Amino acid sequence: MFQLFKKRKFSDYISDTFTFFKENGKHFLTHYFIINGALLLILLVLTYFLFKVYFEVIFSSIGTNVPNFLEDYFNNNIGLIIGIFFFFIIVLLFVSLISYSYPIIYLQLFAKNKGPHFATREMIQLLKAKLGKMILFFLVLIGLSLTVGLLIMALLVALFFVVIGIPLAFIILPALIVFIQMSFYDYLNEEIGVFEAFGRGLKKLKQNFWPITGSTIVMYVIIQTVSSIFIAIPYIFGMIQLFTDVQSSGSPEADSLSFFGIMMVVVMCISILASFILNNIMVVNSGIIYYSLRDENENISVLSDIDLIGTDEE
Repeated sequence: MFQLFKKRKFSDYISDTFTFFKENGKHFLTHYFIINGALLLILLVLTYFLFKVYFEVIFSSIGTNVPNFLEDYFNNNIGLIIGIFFFFIIVLLFVSLISYSYPIIYLQLFAKNKGPHFATREMIQLLKAKLGKMILFFLVLIGLSLTVGLLIMALLVALFFVVIGIPLAFIILPALIVFIQMSFYDYLNEEIGVFEAFGRGLKKLKQNFWPITGSTIVMYVIIQTVSSIFIAIPYIFGMIQLFTDVQSSGSPEADSLSFFGIMMVVVMCISILASFILNNIMVVNSGIIYYSLRDENENISVLSDIDLIGTDEE
């Protein structure tokens, strides 16, 4: 059985993440799609129609003699566009909230039951119980992102003009990701306030900074590489069709532009779906780090071994 509470080093953070999915991936993903499947489907349908209309309008303006075609279209449909976009953002935020929280709740039940010995119903109940905390955390995080986060980004952009700015960005951004995830883990696992959770998250980050940040960078590169491969396939098909048509007729025809637009919509849908699914790997990796640091601080694995010895003697 996979052991969450365990002292780990840099390589263990990465290898144990994949070991977790190798041993429990089927159980994890089954419950993930049961809970998030309908929400993801709604989001993908909205994405499809929103970007399909967008690309159709873009491509229909090619070759037209009507001046300001795009401007007139958006001005004439401004209410509908704003309404659909607003609804899309709301759905996206809600799906992100549930999807991002899912691995944390899963690992919490995994630790409590000493393995994947729980059903979807238990997960839904715990998600409902934690929903208020989840919303509050995201609202505070959005507020901090629009204040402190923008200041950090401005500083990083300014440092990009100096040689040291680029390596700093590759360190600071993953460190921020870990800091937020450690804080969220603590907030949902403990009865504490949001800002106390941020304090604990910062403390955990500093406790083992370089191995934690390094493993996060490696996982991020792996996830982005896999995601890019899936996204590139429909994009390449669309580009091949478009260039073939241009070479044969000298200009893109309506059918080719329509096909290319559909491929771009497919790329957007795959990109969103892949980001949500693959994000589980990143959050679980942070969970492996979180439970490892807890074991270092609380010696939970040692205490569990002592309890097992006592049970064996009986």
